[in-house]
Amino acid sequence: MITNELFDFCVGIRRELHQYPEVGFDLDNTVAVVCRELDKLGVSYTKKYGKGSVVAEIGKGDFVLALRADMDALPVTEKTNLPFASVRNGFMHACGHDSHTAILLSVLKFVKENEDKLNKKVRFIFQPSEECAESGAKLLLDNGIMQDVNEILALHCTNDFDTSTVALKSGEYMAACAPLKLRFYGVTSHATEPDGGIDAIAMAIKAYNTLKQAVKILAKDNRYIWSVGKIGGGTAHNVIADFCEMDISFRYYNNDFAESVHNKINEVCEEICKKFGGKYELDWRISSDAVINDSGICEKFKTAMAKNGITVLDAPQKLSSEDFGWYLTKVKGLLFRYGTRNEETGCVAPLHRNDFKIDENGMKTAIKAFCSYIF
Repeated sequence: MITNELFDFCVGIRRELHQYPEVGFDLDNTVAVVCRELDKLGVSYTKKYGKGSVVAEIGKGDFVLALRADMDALPVTEKTNLPFASVRNGFMHACGHDSHTAILLSVLKFVKENEDKLNKKVRFIFQPSEECAESGAKLLLDNGIMQDVNEILALHCTNDFDTSTVALKSGEYMAACAPLKLRFYGVTSHATEPDGGIDAIAMAIKAYNTLKQAVKILAKDNRYIWSVGKIGGGTAHNVIADFCEMDISFRYYNNDFAESVHNKINEVCEEICKKFGGKYELDWRISSDAVINDSGICEKFKTAMAKNGITVLDAPQKLSSEDFGWYLTKVKGLLFRYGTRNEETGCVAPLHRNDFKIDENGMKTAIKAFCSYIF
């Protein structure tokens, strides 16, 4: 199914993108590469869904299958010594999105060349800003990218599995992410006269301890992460602080549980502020919804892989997040992993490390997996 010519094309695109990593929505070079290849194939495309995005569609019919690849890199200084390592100091494709983009372009090329055998529309989504706090998926979703789409698939490389394999988990796969900010406001006073002020740090400490236990009780059987990664307030040792802020990483799968946590935060903080006489402010924001893989699509995917000799492994549930979850709030779909591990060539480092490398042979399996599902 996948010719050497197509695989060489994929490798070439991936290495070109790897040398010129870009972050967030500022993907001018990456977008230019994608558009260049679409122009060569005579495939029309649009950038209307959001900055740094490219969307193309091939085929006819009422059924629309969307495929998504994220394109952004990370602010990491590369230390792989690859001959095609990043030439942009301080930036690196440390999460493999260069390979995702190259794979989707290769699949698009295959689909275009076999369009006469296609019985559906395939929408190819090249997405910006998966890694950043502002989600590219959410922007595209708000701008109507899922209109008329019936199913959506995405993929992600991993050095947890060897090349020639793919892995997936049906149901709750990756957690939603809510990066919360909780601010407390008090009144300054001299440190020797603490009763003359309202201690914002004391309110924050009380909230830190109370909420940690409260969320644990609310969780019951729900898997979650509640981590305070940053806390800060005050200006001097001899001044009672009138401001203190906490940055919290809350990860979860169940939206009802998340709503109960939201309510509990407000309840606890209102009680604390009533006691101390201060005020609080909660910045509740969801950067990624949970990735809940549809069981029916998972079964269809496994059947398609079996017909084409692709080994499907069980992927473990993750408490990390992926903004692909936003698409799944509108249509059913799945995100699968493709193996890129090769101990002999040193492709073992986990994602986001500055020495992260992939065995590019895993991309061949990924292309085959997408095409097997399409046809």
